[in-house]
Amino acid sequence: MKALLFAVSVLFMASAQANVFVVNDKIEPITLEDQFEQPLVVNEQTQVVLFSRGMKGGEFIQAALEATTAEQQPANLVYIADISGMPSLIARFVAIPQMKDLPFAMGLDREGDATANWPTEEDMATMVTLDKLTVVSIENFDSNETLIKALSAAK
Repeated sequence: MKALLFAVSVLFMASAQANVFVVNDKIEPITLEDQFEQPLVVNEQTQVVLFSRGMKGGEFIQAALEATTAEQQPANLVYIADISGMPSLIARFVAIPQMKDLPFAMGLDREGDATANWPTEEDMATMVTLDKLTVVSIENFDSNETLIKALSAAK
């Protein structure tokens, strides 16, 4: 019985991973709350989405956004963070209050459902370039310096 459960869970995990979107896929619009409980939207006007699922990727994105001015960033840039892996008490009483001090808005996927099919690499920041919700490119970055260069090039 344990072997059967293991086999089913492996199959489920493989199929869940297979649903990650790739270049040329059209994604659905997303509306999330930011750290101020205001709506943050990825829609047809969004050109660049920065995405992090872990702390390290989020640190790269935060450092890159703090090091660049709005004029140096691409138009219609949105930052989304999947914080579903964070314990809810830590998120509510520590992390989100600290996020309110940031000079930019970030959409928070608290449950992980809205970004479940978003591509990401462990300990990396992801930049998804869109054209009317069609994925043009997906890049992963392991430092804020390389992400800053990519943001400047995407402008």
